[in-house]
Amino acid sequence: MLDQEARHSGRGRQVRTASGIGLVVALLFAVFNIFVARHTVLGLIELAACVLLVGPAVWLSRIPKWFSLAESLLLLASLIIFGALIVAGGIEGTGLFWVYTLPFLAFFLKGQKLGWVFSLAFLVGVALYFAWVEPLLHQAYVYSPVVRTQFVLSLGFYTLVAAAFNHVRSRYEAQLQKRQDEAVAAYQAKSRFLAAASHDLRQPAHALGMFVARLAALPQDAQTRPLVAGVEASVRALQDMLDSFFDYSRLDSPSMQVKPQDFAVEQLFAQLRTGFSEMAAAKGLRLHIRPSQRWLRSDLVLLHRVLLNLLNNAVQHTRQGCILVACRPCQDPTKARIEVWDSGIGIAAEHQELVFDEFFQVDNRERDRTKGLGLGLSIVQRSCQLLGHPLTMSSRIGVGTRFVLTVQQVARQAVATDAVGGEVLVAGMPQSAELTGLRVFLIEDDALGSQALRGLLESWGCRVAVADGAVSAAELLKPGETPDFVVSDYRLRGGQDGIDTIALLRQATGRADLPACVISGDTDAAVRERVQAAGLVLLQKPVRAGKLRSVMRRLAVEK
Repeated sequence: MLDQEARHSGRGRQVRTASGIGLVVALLFAVFNIFVARHTVLGLIELAACVLLVGPAVWLSRIPKWFSLAESLLLLASLIIFGALIVAGGIEGTGLFWVYTLPFLAFFLKGQKLGWVFSLAFLVGVALYFAWVEPLLHQAYVYSPVVRTQFVLSLGFYTLVAAAFNHVRSRYEAQLQKRQDEAVAAYQAKSRFLAAASHDLRQPAHALGMFVARLAALPQDAQTRPLVAGVEASVRALQDMLDSFFDYSRLDSPSMQVKPQDFAVEQLFAQLRTGFSEMAAAKGLRLHIRPSQRWLRSDLVLLHRVLLNLLNNAVQHTRQGCILVACRPCQDPTKARIEVWDSGIGIAAEHQELVFDEFFQVDNRERDRTKGLGLGLSIVQRSCQLLGHPLTMSSRIGVGTRFVLTVQQVARQAVATDAVGGEVLVAGMPQSAELTGLRVFLIEDDALGSQALRGLLESWGCRVAVADGAVSAAELLKPGETPDFVVSDYRLRGGQDGIDTIALLRQATGRADLPACVISGDTDAAVRERVQAAGLVLLQKPVRAGKLRSVMRRLAVEK
C-alpha cells in the first residue's frame, strides 16, 4: 500500500514538473510570437494550447486519478504547438530544437509502449504533411526537399535516441524496484522469523524466571545467597533484553496497528508510579509523577511502553537528584504535553541525534548488559512516529535531560475502564491479600514451564492442579468444588487455546466471572485483541513473578 502511494506521488511530481515547465516555456514563446508579425498566428495557437490544455494539465496533475488525462493533455498540447511550428516554418530556425523534444516527452510521460505510439504517430504525421498536405496549404511555409528529408530523418533519429534512453531508464527503475522488493521481502521475513521465534525463546526464559523466583524464596546461607542473587540478576537482564528486542521487532510487524482510545492520564501515571517507585528509591532518587485530571487520546499500550522506556532510561542514567513526570497544557487546547525530566548525566550535543539509532549507546563500548541493548530510545522514537506524537528532546551534560511528547487532549469522561497492557486496573483493591489456600488451575502444555510455575504457585501457598489442555482441565473439576483462579498458557494442545479453555471452565462451573489470566509468548497484536475481547488479563512471557502475584491478588478479591 505504501509502495503504491509512493509511486503515485512520484508520478504526480513527474507530471507536475513536466506540465509546469511546459506552461512557462509555452507562454513565453506565445507572448514573443504574438508580437512578431510573421508568427502572430503561431503565438495565438500556442497561447490557446496553454490555456485550454497545458493549464488544465497542471491542475489535474494534483489529483491521482487524473494523472493519465493530465499526461495526455500535455502531449496533445505539444503535438498542436509543434505541428503549428512546422506549418509556420519554425524548423528552419530555433524551433527545430523544440520539436525534437516531443519524443523525449512522450517516452518520459507514457513509458516505452505508448511513447512509441505517440512518437511514431507524430513522425508519420510529419512525413504525410510534407508529402501531401503542405502543397495544398497556400499559407503554409514551403520547405525545400533537402530540409524536409533531413528533418524527417533527424526526427526519426531522435525518436530512437529517446526510446533508447527510456529503455535504459526503465531497466534501471526495474532493477531498483527489484532490489527494493527484495529488501522489503527480507525485512518481512526477518519480522516473521522474530515473531515465530518469540514464543520459543520466551518459553525457557519464562520457566527460568519462575525457577529462580522459587529458588530466591528458599532459605539461603552466606555462600548461596550471593550466587542466587547473581542468577536472579542475570535472568532479569536476560528478560529485559528479550523484552526490548521483541518490542523493537514488533514495530515492524504487519500486524502492528495503532488503536487510539480515550483514557485518563492518571490511569497511566498510576501504573508508572507502581513500576518505578521502588526502583528509584533503591538508587536514592526522588520520583515525582504529578497527578493529572486530563484525558488523552492515543494507543494506551504503545504510549505506556514509550513512557516505560523513557523512565527506565531516566532512572538508569541519573545518579542523584530527582525524576519528574507531568502532563501539561499546550497553547493549542486540543493538545497536551507529557514531559519526562531527569537530573542525570545528560547527553552531549554531538550525540543527541545518534541516541535514537538502534544499538547506539554513548558510553558502553564494552557492551555491558546491565546498560541494556541501546534500543530504548529507538523504540520510543519509532513508536511516537507510529502514534503521530511529536517527540522533542533537550539535554545538557551534567544538568539532565527532558523529553516532551505532544498528545491529543480530549474532554474528561466518567469512568476509566481500559487497561494498560490488557490488565484490569482495580482501584482500592488490597495489595496484601493472601494467596494461601487459593485453589489454582494451571493449564500449560510445556513440561518445563508447568513445573516451574507450579513450584512458584505452591511456594505462595496455593493449591495447584495442573492440566495440559482443555480436556484434562475439565477432568480436574470436582462436584461442588471450583477453582479460585485459572492460569492458562495461550497455546495448548488439542486445537483449543487458553481463551477457549477458560471459557469452557467458566461454562462448566457456571461462573462467568471466574478469575483467570492468559500467559503468552506470542507478540501478534491479534492475540492481545482476542484476550482483551474475552475480558481476560494477558501476561507476556517472560512473566515477572511479582507481576503474576499482583494480578492474582487483584482478581482473586473479586470472587
